[in-house]
Amino acid sequence: MNLSLINPKHYLTEFKKFLNYLKQPVPINSQTGTTYQKIRGTWTIFVIKTLLTIAIGVLVTLIYDPVNKTAVRWNEEFSTLTIFFLSIIILPLFEEIAFRLSLRFKPLYLSLTLGTLSYYFMSKAICHTSLSNVDHHFTARLLVAAGVIVVSYPILYQQKIKNVLEVFWEMNFKWIFYFFCFAFAWMHIFNYGITLKHLLLLPIITLSKLISAMTYGYIRMHYGFIYSLGLHMFWNSIGFVVSLFPTIVDDLIF
Repeated sequence: MNLSLINPKHYLTEFKKFLNYLKQPVPINSQTGTTYQKIRGTWTIFVIKTLLTIAIGVLVTLIYDPVNKTAVRWNEEFSTLTIFFLSIIILPLFEEIAFRLSLRFKPLYLSLTLGTLSYYFMSKAICHTSLSNVDHHFTARLLVAAGVIVVSYPILYQQKIKNVLEVFWEMNFKWIFYFFCFAFAWMHIFNYGITLKHLLLLPIITLSKLISAMTYGYIRMHYGFIYSLGLHMFWNSIGFVVSLFPTIVDDLIF
């Protein structure tokens, strides 16, 4: 009987592999293994992520524990069912397309990433509103995102441009990997409000999100996009259930 899933040595071995990959992220061109092996690998990273998140969460809380304004606003404005839909389906899909899909370069992947990032930019920088706000130029933000996808895809698919970007991705993958990791983590500062104190403490406040980005990125490259998305949804579902208890903060899913 295979007891690797409850064997501490198994997790320690996988944790070392995870750390080694973070030291030198490389593009993995093939994703071998059975579905069972991929699910088991994803579960292993989930356990590692959980332990790291708990340890880091305790440490960060001791240093500074800001109020998650997004969590507060969602609880005030949306029903439980709406929060469930947004946090477990929409938000993970949006973030995985924006920050993980293009770790493996394809013109379609990059155009989808650019489209979702443009929606984020339009919401935060231009309209100064939340991603979930459908009352403030929502149609315009969607149209801009769709336009970026429609325009960028045929450009990126041109053979010369495609070849150049494929080489660029291959040669600079380490920096691309970490760019998306830090972008994912640091954009969560908007959940707490932009103040001088929050900007100075940005690396600490968003440290748990950086761990999430690294684990999701690792899974994306080793097992595929569907597995990073699945873990992201599963993680947010845990946060959603936890947030139903008033004595426990609901910072996990935002």
